Amino acid sequence: MMLALAFTALLAATPLTPESMEQQAEGHVLREFERVGRRAPVQDPALTQAARRLARESLGPQLPAGAPDLHALTLAISDSGGADPSPRSFVIRAWAHAHAIETFLARKDFSAEPASHFGVGIVTAGERASLVLLLTERKAELQRFPRNFPRPGATQVLCGELVAPLRGADVYVTLPDGNVERVPLARETGPKFCSRLRFPKVGGYTVEVIGSSAKGPEVAALFLVDVGGPSQRAGAEPVQEPTTVEEARQAILTRINSLRRAHGLAALSPDAALDTVAQAYSERMAREGFFAHVAPDGTDLRGRLLGAGPSYRSAGENLGMAQGPLSAHFGIEHSPGHRKNLLSAQFTHAGIGVAFQTVDGRPQAIVTEVFSAALKPLKADPLSEAYRAIEAKRKQFKLRPLERSEALEQIALDHARRALRQDSPKAHLPDSNVHDRVFKAVQSARSAAVDFYVAESPTTVPESKSLLDARNTRVGVGLVRGDSRTFGKDRYWVVVIYTTPR
Repeated sequence: MMLALAFTALLAATPLTPESMEQQAEGHVLREFERVGRRAPVQDPALTQAARRLARESLGPQLPAGAPDLHALTLAISDSGGADPSPRSFVIRAWAHAHAIETFLARKDFSAEPASHFGVGIVTAGERASLVLLLTERKAELQRFPRNFPRPGATQVLCGELVAPLRGADVYVTLPDGNVERVPLARETGPKFCSRLRFPKVGGYTVEVIGSSAKGPEVAALFLVDVGGPSQRAGAEPVQEPTTVEEARQAILTRINSLRRAHGLAALSPDAALDTVAQAYSERMAREGFFAHVAPDGTDLRGRLLGAGPSYRSAGENLGMAQGPLSAHFGIEHSPGHRKNLLSAQFTHAGIGVAFQTVDGRPQAIVTEVFSAALKPLKADPLSEAYRAIEAKRKQFKLRPLERSEALEQIALDHARRALRQDSPKAHLPDSNVHDRVFKAVQSARSAAVDFYVAESPTTVPESKSLLDARNTRVGVGLVRGDSRTFGKDRYWVVVIYTTPR
């Protein structure tokens, strides 16, 4: 009790200016990370400036009461000279200045995840106060780059360095019309890179730096550039938002396919059945007031697809919510998990649903994007289909092809048969240990890794750490097709063995 009284007295004795409250908040951030044994993040000027802007905007009457959406975050960070793609944000609003800082100093939840940089901004308006904390684990360090060019036709070199474990930078620019262009690198030395960017037209551009790791591609840096005069983004969305479902559906699919073409992937075809599934789910979330991949009654995407009519051998789902459909999709594009669906080579079709609603007097759009690969008859040799799927995945991540091994193939096939009989898709069975069998049969193998999956199609290859490991040079696939009490009828049981040479 005495400590609490002393703490309150200390707060009361300190003049509660925005500057003094920011200093207290910054100290609290550092202490909390040290308390949980994590490396304390570095206070970043760009994040601090962006946090102050978001805090100021949060006191306005026309903005949502929750945390800012990804578009608002990106805009604030970009205009402040930063490029962190998806920082975590914490917002506290109070009707008294002291309540804002007291509430923040009582919080213990923001240090749950690692962060390399942070910024705190506090703004007051009369008796009210708003505090915004931004935390990010930085993925790339970029040299200073202009955010505004007065005339079209400008060119500028972007240079930076990826932070480990990311490697192999790729640079993309989204043009004012929504098309995406991949920009070649002018120089690349390890994690360091440079690229010459061109801005030929008036309008807003989005610049992205993508890095790769064992987990796949990830947005390492993201910022916005305006061409043709002062920024017009502050009071409006970067593009005009669609106002009907059909317009939104067409605009979103156009952006998805532009992004896929820039990454060398085939465009997705619209699918009426998937449109129906996606639209029904967006409307249900709006009607019942939830936002999640699993509905309150426990149904998920697989369950929703069962009544869609056609069968699908694989499927994925993205959800987004913002003031407009394209703003919602902006958040989807720059979320690593959602982006993985957008750039999945296995998907061939897409369905999009949009529910428009008004919340607290403000417009809101809930977007559902459903992706699938239609269940088509496989060619005569499903084993070759599996190998082709593995080769396509490796090529997507710029990894060298794997050599097909007959010895590994025989072990994989025998193990798949045993696993189906025992209804147990594991690498270690009572009568078959894959790793032991590999080292006994393949003397040149230094290490071995095993993937095991059960699916409706042998081409549903998981993007595993083993598949994306550049050290692996040989592969063997074994598969059988059969019925399982646990995993369903007429499924493929697929064993993939990878080895690294001595």
